Amino acid sequence: MDWMAGQLEGWHEEGARHNNPRPAGVIRPGSGTDVLLRFLRQAPGRWFFHSELVLALGRSKGEIDWALLYLVREGQVESRLTELPARKPVRMYRLRSI
Repeated sequence: MDWMAGQLEGWHEEGARHNNPRPAGVIRPGSGTDVLLRFLRQAPGRWFFHSELVLALGRSKGEIDWALLYLVREGQVESRLTELPARKPVRMYRLRSI
């Protein structure tokens, strides 16, 4: 039994990963966040509805939701609540001007 415990203990020390291949806060090339950011950079200053972004990018609603949440939190994208006639208020997004 001591031999097995020694083998497991040695494996754990040697096999441990000390780096994270997907660190938090890094926008990976080709990710939904990357695609959204590149799209918004092509139309600086223009406000987009969420549905426009989903349809234009061909990505899932959830992927765009997470990308927008992240980019707004990081200050790269700004959002505003817009009141439309006879509709609920909706949020619009644009690239934050530097």
